This record gives sequence, structure tokens and C-alpha cells, in this order.
Amino acid sequence: MHESPDSASTLVHQTMRVSVTDHLRSLILSRELKPGERLVQSELAERLGVSRTPIREALQKLASEGLVTFSPYKGATVAELSLADVEDIYSVRTALECHAGYLAAQRITAEELEQLETLLCEMEAAFEQGELLHMMELNRQFNSTLFSASQQPRLCELAVKYMHLADLYRRIHFSIERLAADCIVEHRQLLEALRGRDAGAVEALTRQQVARSVSALKDFIKGDSK
Repeated sequence: MHESPDSASTLVHQTMRVSVTDHLRSLILSRELKPGERLVQSELAERLGVSRTPIREALQKLASEGLVTFSPYKGATVAELSLADVEDIYSVRTALECHAGYLAAQRITAEELEQLETLLCEMEAAFEQGELLHMMELNRQFNSTLFSASQQPRLCELAVKYMHLADLYRRIHFSIERLAADCIVEHRQLLEALRGRDAGAVEALTRQQVARSVSALKDFIKGDSK
């Protein structure tokens, strides 16, 4: 079955849009495009060798991720990152996720442990293939499964909500290869503590993981991350 010219054209357009989005995301996360810097569509189009259309679509996508902001006066700019925002969101995440982990260690089922093992193996494979954003999504699923194992629906809902609120910062975290590698090790330790039903260890490991994330994010915002 042959593709129609229209479907082939659509596929090329979608592929270009994804490529341009990935390129701009990389420039932002590597700080080649700095927080607060104006993003002029014509300049970006010339720099990437594409038309303005995929640039415009990419900026809209990155705005939905929190990496780009739009204003009536300045147009598109790279999002400013806030130390206060990190501290605020992650202090709440610490409280919610530590308690969820503590309860999950006591209540998790064999099926949920198997789901976590599968997700962690997929995270490891994604890391090996350099698919760090896919790894982030798998990490989201891992965390959501863990929260659910607490058998506290309202706690789970709040923990998931604050994980989503941290998406911009989680995206930064998973863009740094050494931090993504640390995440694999940390989650393996966490899973072993869950298997051992060691609620205190799960709580302590969760607190340590969040603290390390906050420290790394603060370094990134200050421009100290490599």
C-alpha cells in the first residue's frame, strides 16, 4: 500500500517539527539559549536551516513543557528558573513522597513490585539508548505506581499533582546524563527496600533522592551544572 502525497507530506512535517523541538529543547537545557533570552523566530529559523512554521510550532510545544514563555511585549523567551519555586515544590514533594513510600513498603502487592521491576528495567534500557525523556516518562509511571501502592487515594492524588508541577525541573534533571544514571541506582535501592518491606529505609531513601535532586537543580539554576 502506497502513501498518498498528502500523508507523506504530513509525515515529513511531523518529523521536522519533532526534530526542531528536540534541537531547541537541547539548546535550552544545555544553556546555549539562556534563561530570559528572547527567541526570535526568524533568527532561529536561519540558525537551524528551516522555515518559521516548525520553529513556531516547536516554541508552542516547549511552552507547554514550561521551557519557553510568551508575553505580549517580548514574544517568546527562554523560561526563567526559580530557586524559590524549586524549594517550594520539592519541600511538599518530600513530605508527600516520603509518607507514600513509608506506607507503600507495608502495603505493596507482589503484582505492584513486579510492575516496578518492569518499569525500572525499561528505564535502564532507555538510559542505555540515550532516550532520557522517555526515561523520564517511565520514571513518572514508576513513581505513580509506588504512590498508588500506599493505598491512600488522596495522598496518591496529591503526590502525582506535585510531581506534575515539578515537570519543568524533572525535565532538566533527566537531561543531565549523570543525574539520570544516579536515578537508576537510587531506584534500584528503593525497589530492594520495598521488597524487604523496610518502611524506614524507603522513607529515608526517598528523602535522600529528593534532596539530591534539589541540590542538582539549584546548581543548574546557578549555572554550576556540567
